[in-house]
Amino acid sequence: MPPITNIATESRMLAYSSGNFGKALVFSGADLTILFLLTDVLGLNGAQAGGLMLFAVLGDLVFDLLAARLVLHWRAAGRGYRWTIALAALPCGAAFGLIYAMPALGLHRAWMLAAAILVFRGAYAVVDVPHNALMAQVSRDSRARGRVSGYRLFFSTASALAIAAVLTPLVQQAGRARHFDALAFTGIGAGLVFALTMLLCVWASGPRGESGTASALRGDRIAVPLRDPMVLAMGALALLTGFAMPCFGRMLMYLGTYVVDRPGAVTVLLAALTAGQFGGVLAWTALTHRFSKSHLLGAGHAASALGLVFFALCMAWPAGQIAGAALIGFGFASVFMLPWGLLADAVDIVEWRHGRRFETGLFAYYLVLVKASGAGATAMIGWVLNALGYLPGAVQPTGVRLGMLGLGLGVPLAGALLAMLLLRRFTLDHGRHARLLRALAWRQAGEEPVSGLNRGLEKSSGEGVTLAGGAALSAQARQSMSRSIAAPAAVRS
Repeated sequence: MPPITNIATESRMLAYSSGNFGKALVFSGADLTILFLLTDVLGLNGAQAGGLMLFAVLGDLVFDLLAARLVLHWRAAGRGYRWTIALAALPCGAAFGLIYAMPALGLHRAWMLAAAILVFRGAYAVVDVPHNALMAQVSRDSRARGRVSGYRLFFSTASALAIAAVLTPLVQQAGRARHFDALAFTGIGAGLVFALTMLLCVWASGPRGESGTASALRGDRIAVPLRDPMVLAMGALALLTGFAMPCFGRMLMYLGTYVVDRPGAVTVLLAALTAGQFGGVLAWTALTHRFSKSHLLGAGHAASALGLVFFALCMAWPAGQIAGAALIGFGFASVFMLPWGLLADAVDIVEWRHGRRFETGLFAYYLVLVKASGAGATAMIGWVLNALGYLPGAVQPTGVRLGMLGLGLGVPLAGALLAMLLLRRFTLDHGRHARLLRALAWRQAGEEPVSGLNRGLEKSSGEGVTLAGGAALSAQARQSMSRSIAAPAAVRS
């Protein structure tokens, strides 16, 4: 490939990935601060705040699927992913700004808060589904998808600096000193930055990389094959990634304010977490060229687990807490960036097994599970805090502080260990994925490659031979394999 083509391709991938700056600014900003905003700023008790987030869970289940249907309908009418993103960017940014302006406007009623949260998450879904699905078209190479995952997280981590330096302290200050005007202006400004970022993203990444042809739309639908082991495995990974791992960030404001009794430490710990993510982005992205994404994802969960244990051992040592947060951030870089590359590969795997692309549907399926489980975790935190007797702004008893530690450290630690066990079953590497792409190309050209396959998951059943064998399959065996739910390990002509 000529160098100028490489430069153009990398530029498009960077332009596409820049959208994650705006997305992380509003969604991660809300994820980190919304519960504290509801309890300590707006005065809701833990049960009420948990109920609102459960309402958001139900909303996400509808919004992501509805967004996927809209995307499929508009793509069939010649409107691509970028058009959909541009359409929803401004309403989403406006809804985010409204949430953080509500304390200044005196809008404290639960139904008003619920309506604002639902409008925000609904508009965000119409941006998020097509932006994530576009990743499968920006590049089809497994190594390049690893780099795109890294670029995406780089921009997300850059926005995390703004969240740690600006939004989080303002939410804390609003809770203590009741200064709502600065919070309102910051929320409105963040919503505007989000809208501008998404518009620049779809303009700068250009029309290339997104195809509106019948080939790109081949069989794309929402009703994904839920019995497929790869689909099930990605679903389990989505639940762990959305529910367990972000609990550390969600609880950090509570841990700093009530457990270590140093509210100012929250900004420092978030900065350390972000610095660790920056280092992790560089390290994990560089390693994706050589190692499979699933192996690196398992290593990232292991690093996160070590950081969580170290943080727990350093509750009386501020410098140790900062080091632990940095190590957690280093692991989180892998945890939050690499599943998207695996999901893009899973689209190709499922297409091979079922003869349908399922591009929009699989990304919507993953997003529904990630975001609904994340909102469910926030609801769970609110309910647990309320059950333990948490009172905003008061000195917390020992039981409440221990519960906060369990929510902030124990839940993500358990999630990391479970994810490591799950990822041991992923076997699709760069070489196997490259052979899969060649097989798909042969199939689209009307040829019938002879396949020696397993599912891309360890100990999968099904007809076929692997790389160790080379025997041609009968027509009946090939037909059986095409109906089965496996990811190819090798393809031979």
